[in-house]
Amino acid sequence: MPEASTPTTTIVHRPMGGTDGYRIVSDRASRVVVHAFPLADLAAVASAGLLSGGCAYVLAGGGMAYLGESGRPLRRLAEHAADSAKSFATEAFVVAGCDGAAFDKGLGLDFQFRLTRQAVEAGSVAVAKGANPVRPDLPAADRSTHDRIYADALRLLHDAGCAIFAPKDPPVAVPAAPDPHAPSGSEAAEAIDADDAGPMAIGVSTGATDGESFELRYCNLWARGYRSGGRFVVAAGSEVRTATNGSVDAVTRKRRDELFRAGVLEGIPGVSDRRRLTVAVAFATESIAAKITCGAHTAPPWTPLAARAVVLAT
Repeated sequence: MPEASTPTTTIVHRPMGGTDGYRIVSDRASRVVVHAFPLADLAAVASAGLLSGGCAYVLAGGGMAYLGESGRPLRRLAEHAADSAKSFATEAFVVAGCDGAAFDKGLGLDFQFRLTRQAVEAGSVAVAKGANPVRPDLPAADRSTHDRIYADALRLLHDAGCAIFAPKDPPVAVPAAPDPHAPSGSEAAEAIDADDAGPMAIGVSTGATDGESFELRYCNLWARGYRSGGRFVVAAGSEVRTATNGSVDAVTRKRRDELFRAGVLEGIPGVSDRRRLTVAVAFATESIAAKITCGAHTAPPWTPLAARAVVLAT
């Protein structure tokens, strides 16, 4: 098998022209190709008749990913595009065979299993699953062949712009308690925790792992959150501030833009500075949950939500 340092050549073909649409990524030394395109362009890709046969695929966007396989990719992707549970997906990456070397069912199933496992282990995104993929029982000769094809597929996926299989960077050392009186210049605005660049999952269905809930108060805003599955979840019904402070870093701005575009925030009658979440949203850390909710670079901490009893007179 070639060493990792062996030079390679990647060919990017754009059959529809442009610079940011449908592209076919290949290497003449490999039998695998990657078709990459915005999911919104699926109808145009289908009409071009350029995508058919067995495949594995990745749907990604909004800090989430779904990985599948199909013998009829266009029909399957159309079903996903119409599925509200896949509304996070903005990009499609289809891993298929090149001309004369189509994927069979076993290869598609094996790649679905491998890609799902690698995405979960990398931890760069939250992986949405239907039935948990199972590794197919293959002869040793087939498995070794798949190993080589899979290595090429990962490289071409990377070159196509699919970055979900790269491991999440380890946390960097940051001050435990930032000085709230420090100036908010360009350096402060760009000081980003590695964990703060983690995935955001919109519309999760989870419950508090330990039963403990937290609240956040900032500029008349109130939000409730809890820990679940190693992430921090801001509950449906929580408020999100509409304004964004000038000192907010680029990562937080990007996440807030995604949240506001997702259609999961509704207006609050008589209130213009806040909106209400209609779904639960999971974040990598409590810190980034607070920053995005408040639109502030230095947001207050989440505090335990005290139990309150209300007695109604009969």
